[in-house]
Amino acid sequence: MIDSIIREFGELLGMGGLEFPSEGSLVLEIEPSDTLCLVSSRDELFVSLSRSHQYSHTPSAARLLELLHFEKNEGHGVRCRRTDFGRTNVLMQSLPLDGLRGADVLEALDRLTKLHNMAEAV
Repeated sequence: MIDSIIREFGELLGMGGLEFPSEGSLVLEIEPSDTLCLVSSRDELFVSLSRSHQYSHTPSAARLLELLHFEKNEGHGVRCRRTDFGRTNVLMQSLPLDGLRGADVLEALDRLTKLHNMAEAV
């Protein structure tokens, strides 16, 4: 099941033949500062997008919390974590595997990218 989801997701990105490794996680460098990580559990796919900041301005924790409020996020359960002494923000969404398609994974990636962009807008 996960293999067909990842294959379809890869095709939507223009990456034909994308496969899910047997280790249970797939990591892709999307942009120089963005890393996409897909991790599969028994019944969920965890989609996380981390963005590293190599400049002085990083989004405040209050700004991130405001953006992740369920009313502003259309009810999507998105979580946030800061790593690397606050220079990296990781946004993650879990998607149920039942009925999941590659387009749903792409939609989650788009959502996380938009949230990162909104958090950085001052």
